[in-house]
Amino acid sequence: MGGLGKTTLARNLYTSPDIRNSFPTRAWICVSQEYNTMDLLRNIIKSIQGCTKETLDLLERMTERDLEIYLRDLLKDRKFLVVVDDVWQ
Repeated sequence: MGGLGKTTLARNLYTSPDIRNSFPTRAWICVSQEYNTMDLLRNIIKSIQGCTKETLDLLERMTERDLEIYLRDLLKDRKFLVVVDDVWQ
């Protein structure tokens, strides 16, 4: 269903003040049709937490399981919204 404005609608909602107030922790991630799960997890973490050289180095050394645990702990007890947008259409 490409070209129907789904991303634009989702982006408008994502940036709206009501959503920003309801979900202080937010991430917008774009993926291609052939994505890597570890890269997806890293991108979500970087989007939520920000990037320092130390963080990037740490994330690169983590296994997929480590990344899952790290993300779970990062989001634990937070109200969050993660949007995964496909860009292959």
